[in-house]
Amino acid sequence: MRLVEERITPFLAGHGGDDDLDDLIADAVRQAKVRFRANAWGLGVRKAYEGSAFDTFLYIWGRPFFVTADDPATVAETVVRYCNSTVDEVDDLARSQIALLDPALVKHVEPDMNGTLPADEHLATGFRWKLDLLRGAASAVRAGRPTIRNGDGDEIPAGDALTGNAQFCLVEFLAALLPGWIERGKVWPTELAEHATTDGYAPLSDNAPLFGSLPTEFPSLDWESHWTIPANYAIGGYAAPSDIRPLRDWLSRNAEPLTAVGDQWDDRPYVRKALRKIDEALALAELTGSAFVEAAEIYIPMQGTMN
Repeated sequence: MRLVEERITPFLAGHGGDDDLDDLIADAVRQAKVRFRANAWGLGVRKAYEGSAFDTFLYIWGRPFFVTADDPATVAETVVRYCNSTVDEVDDLARSQIALLDPALVKHVEPDMNGTLPADEHLATGFRWKLDLLRGAASAVRAGRPTIRNGDGDEIPAGDALTGNAQFCLVEFLAALLPGWIERGKVWPTELAEHATTDGYAPLSDNAPLFGSLPTEFPSLDWESHWTIPANYAIGGYAAPSDIRPLRDWLSRNAEPLTAVGDQWDDRPYVRKALRKIDEALALAELTGSAFVEAAEIYIPMQGTMN
């Protein structure tokens, strides 16, 4: 949240120079290459197992990078190690994760390098073009210009572009610096809590803090926030850094009712796995002093957008 408040939302608001986020963009590019190599190892293990009990929806299309540790604290620590790694350091870290599954498997696995990663400059453009567009929208609003041109060259309302996209673009960019977990279906915490009988309310709140100073700087615009995920490509409930431990405790105490939410689900093991992933994501937030937020379509594996 310090990054949000001190650097990213001021940039979106039009303060400072156009190159003020270059160091963060460069870090996002480095991590993209680390992520690509780590995922290749996960896919390589999938091939080696040949349809056995390797849980792809935990190890490949669930946790970030390629992590096989059992407990949330170690999962979080391993994710941080990947985040801080160079591409050359990934192979040893990935092999250590294979060894946790089966030490004998290490010598039989090679990374599956099908597919290619764009060149660094194209990766950088992919990470920054939305931020630059929103910065342009903010400048237009300040100058009293009603529209800006989007990436397709179409004229769009500047204020709507800023308010309608700031949160999603922010979280999407932050996820390139500190990754999230992937899950499918309606299993985010506020959705489960809405259908369960629990011991009080979950310590999640409206996601307005993600706007940072923007509503104050542009008070004439309509800044709409949400307490849960309202649609695809949207941001949901938010837990501040100080609420991460209370949220983990609440989820642990209420795991049984959250898993049994009436007719909405008939696959309790699936929901239990989702709760496991949520707790691991919260463990990472706790370790790094970060907030937690629900989001939809930050990652789309079928389109190649991985964590």
